[in-house]
Amino acid sequence: MYKGVFSIYARYWRAYGGTAALVRSFYLHAALLITLICANVWLTPGWWDQVTAIVPNVLGFTLGGFAIFISFGDEKFRQLLAEPDDEDDEDAPTAYVRLCSTFVHFILVQILALLFAIIAKAMYFPWIDAPAFFKAALPWMNGAAGFIGYALFIYSLASALAATMHVFRIASMYESFQKSQAEAENDPR
Repeated sequence: MYKGVFSIYARYWRAYGGTAALVRSFYLHAALLITLICANVWLTPGWWDQVTAIVPNVLGFTLGGFAIFISFGDEKFRQLLAEPDDEDDEDAPTAYVRLCSTFVHFILVQILALLFAIIAKAMYFPWIDAPAFFKAALPWMNGAAGFIGYALFIYSLASALAATMHVFRIASMYESFQKSQAEAENDPR
């Protein structure tokens, strides 16, 4: 029933690099460190207001940037990016798909951060008549939820830098491509 939905997510995850790429990500590590530094924010009720105020604007900008990125370069360059890198593995993602997966990852993390913040805000209410064990556990549960939600938010912002650097990498590749094209046209052979 949902095979098509799950297969496209699996394709994205493979192109992104999977769990190994996520665990090794400089941007994830930086986001976790920044989240720890900002503990005073996410341990306080209302942290979600910052997320819901910032992420929708970043998400709109990201979608626009992704649309521009997809049309970047001329047809020959896009064809070159879409050629398989590894002839032994026909299912290996091309450079074009890998670069698109960075934007997709960036967008998915933003959406997760926004949804988590909305749900955290919706579920926050004081427990006046709660059982004692629940009242004792509630601050720990709120803290854990705050850490996860705020870490997603900070990671979504850090992912903006990752996507920016991928665009710069493509621009550098395009520059090299254009130089090689010009050299080929000027070669007297």
